[in-house]
Amino acid sequence: MRTILALAAKDLRGESRAKQIAPVMVVFALTLVFLLTFALPPGALRAPVPLPKAGAISAREITGLLLWTSIFFAAVIGFGRSAAADREGSAGDGLLLAPVDPAALYAGKLIGNLAFLLATELVAIPLFMLFANIAPGSLLPGILPVMLVASLGMAAVGTLFGAATQYAEARSLMLPLLAFPLSLPVILGASKLTSTLLIENRFGSEARWFILMAVFDVVFLTLGAVTFEFVIEE
Repeated sequence: MRTILALAAKDLRGESRAKQIAPVMVVFALTLVFLLTFALPPGALRAPVPLPKAGAISAREITGLLLWTSIFFAAVIGFGRSAAADREGSAGDGLLLAPVDPAALYAGKLIGNLAFLLATELVAIPLFMLFANIAPGSLLPGILPVMLVASLGMAAVGTLFGAATQYAEARSLMLPLLAFPLSLPVILGASKLTSTLLIENRFGSEARWFILMAVFDVVFLTLGAVTFEFVIEE
């Protein structure tokens, strides 16, 4: 555990000096959030929920998808830059030569990426609520566990495939192409839970999405810990 925390602290110290990951993630997320919420009618998320009509979709039903799609693509940029930081200056090669378990390398990198992603969300989600004119009580505090479970899943996938694609020629394209389809269960689950909070102020029967996301997290955390050794040696 001490090794894992030391590796995570290394990434966080490097970011505190270089400031090349978190600020980019925040700016990109805010840009997408602003553009997507700009298309919503004023007050659409404060108005009473209309009666359902065949084929109709309310603003609340798509709001969660807008939010989490924005966060995901901001996360992909951050994961790519985090992997690039190890590639530059051969820092990654130095870690490979160190007597450190590859699973610990994965866990340390994961914690750093998770910290960057949560920091981005702590800025982006309140401003999203402001841009979309959402009452704070509509999402808080229910969205906090959604943030944690969804962020862990995205970080698990992004850390693994960020390392896998860091030496690819088209790495800026390969990472989102690989990470997006694999992260769909987390993105859809977080989107559904967020939209349900806006509609019902509770999760209700949609709480089953938590189970799906938790299973996804366990699967990819295990997969990352087991396969990271082979990924970084390729």
